[in-house]
Amino acid sequence: MLIDVSYFLAGPRHIANATLAELPSQDSIAVNDTIVAYIKEFQPIFLSSMLGNKLSKEVTDYLELLEQENAEAEEDSGEETIVAAGEEESKYESLCKLLREPFANYVFFYILRDANSQATIKGLVLLKCDNTYVSPIQRQVSIWNDMVKKNREFVKWASSKQCPFTVSIDSNLLTPINTFNL
Repeated sequence: MLIDVSYFLAGPRHIANATLAELPSQDSIAVNDTIVAYIKEFQPIFLSSMLGNKLSKEVTDYLELLEQENAEAEEDSGEETIVAAGEEESKYESLCKLLREPFANYVFFYILRDANSQATIKGLVLLKCDNTYVSPIQRQVSIWNDMVKKNREFVKWASSKQCPFTVSIDSNLLTPINTFNL
């Protein structure tokens, strides 16, 4: 996978009860499983929208290969290992680095959207990270617009000579929204 639960532990994308603890609570297990389900659901859509079908399949294959290698290394050593720092970074890894933060925002946007499916009298939810009431739509708008900024930076990189790929980006992922979705 392009990202994991660690992107939702703190900061603007904080989700209550998300954890990487070795002995998580039942609530944490349910929250982590939900986050992973969203990541799996939206990763192909996001990659296809940002890279085009052909390149998104190549990146998906690369990510699956990395997961297999990490799983094998973990079985051999008993610990999780990631590519050694001294090894040369692949062109796919440099591409993935640029897409991780925007994709985390994309996933968080959809988590907020779906968590906002129950109407309340005030239309407000409690964010545990800052103990204040915030309208879910405002949070969605801000996280989407943050993703758009990062996607625009990706477009600049993709247009430069540093990018070894030809990408095809969906313009919807480059369009900011406002509270009224206008």
